[in-house]
Amino acid sequence: MTETKGERLKPRKSAMREFEVEIDKIVYGGFGLARYRGKVIFVPFAAPGDRLLVRPVEQKKHFIRAETVALLSPGKGRAAPRCPHFGRCGGCQWQHLDYPTQVELKRQILEEIFHHRLPETKRLPIRMKACAQPYEYRSRTRLQVRRLKAGFRLGFYRRQSHHVEDVKNCPLLRPTLNEALTSIREAVAQDRWNLGAKELALACSEDPECWRAVRAGLDLDDGFSDPEAINHNGGQGILHRRVGQFTFLVSPSVFFQVNDFLVADLVDTVIDLVEPCKREAALDLFSGVGLFSLPLARQFHRMVAVENSPMACRLCAENASAAGIQNLRIANADVTAWMKAVGSVSVPAYDLMVLDPPRVGAGLDVMRRIEEWAPETIIHVSCDPQTLARDLAMLTRRDYRIDFVMGLDFFPQTYHFETVVRLKRRQ
Repeated sequence: MTETKGERLKPRKSAMREFEVEIDKIVYGGFGLARYRGKVIFVPFAAPGDRLLVRPVEQKKHFIRAETVALLSPGKGRAAPRCPHFGRCGGCQWQHLDYPTQVELKRQILEEIFHHRLPETKRLPIRMKACAQPYEYRSRTRLQVRRLKAGFRLGFYRRQSHHVEDVKNCPLLRPTLNEALTSIREAVAQDRWNLGAKELALACSEDPECWRAVRAGLDLDDGFSDPEAINHNGGQGILHRRVGQFTFLVSPSVFFQVNDFLVADLVDTVIDLVEPCKREAALDLFSGVGLFSLPLARQFHRMVAVENSPMACRLCAENASAAGIQNLRIANADVTAWMKAVGSVSVPAYDLMVLDPPRVGAGLDVMRRIEEWAPETIIHVSCDPQTLARDLAMLTRRDYRIDFVMGLDFFPQTYHFETVVRLKRRQ
């Protein structure tokens, strides 16, 4: 259940009184779900089986959001949070749960969403791949900067707020990024960097002490020169990331997967799912810097990548050239507009389509075009199982069947995860 603004409870004592609940399960969004007098109750920072004394804070017709007043009896899987900012900072929702519990809860959530929205998947095993390192895994983040009359705040948004929690160290970040956080804090305090920005995109590579930060949202059209870059050890805001057989040039300003310990597993999973498939032509939508395009180009006669970001497209071209790949065509365009333009001339023939859209999903227009183009195999990667299920429902009713679903826990300590789904065209 996503966060929505609801009707505030009237300040009557009878409406605001505290009551006891027992948490039945955890739902997508990270909330514990309980029931009280015919209404569903959502409680943050709960564990399955918790018995809680709660206080209502927000109400709608069929559910109430509540906060915990007291933990009367703990459920299984509770753990001590590692971060002193947990509960205030909006970055984590599940540090109060031990990691095996988190992984199983995510598997259950994914299974419930798919079984409810896509009943044909009830016959499939649905797994969740754990992360080998549930802390210090993030190699990318967004950093909030706020100047105050006296000093500044540097950190992350507070929960359900646009106020900034001042954070000196984050246990989810790679050690290099925490060192970067310290360096940026010192530079801002000494006025050595006139950032002129409220948000920084921060990333690091596998190389020790190699990190870059740029103003969030930058996507430059003038090559790799980045006048807004804050560069440690010099350079032009470009990092090198090794995944499998390929080295990718990446930038903090363009999308790349955040988890250093699962990105290779994600690529391997996608490549393994290509079998069995004809190998004439493949299409990679929302292709970024070529994470899937490059290894797929080695397996197909013709490869096309479509990406809206000019910077990502230029990096993808550099990555393909460095790998000696010559059969990859890169289209710098909005995916919906590109598919509409290409489809208006003729229906292109692709044996495989891979798509990895942003959290909002691919959307109706893209899914309709995919159905019209009718590839033999579709591999859909998503960081939001709800928008994923919505998109897939447009394909599975008639022309396609789902034969593989797997989650990968790219975001330990949060309720988020990645999902990979394969669809095969019905004969």
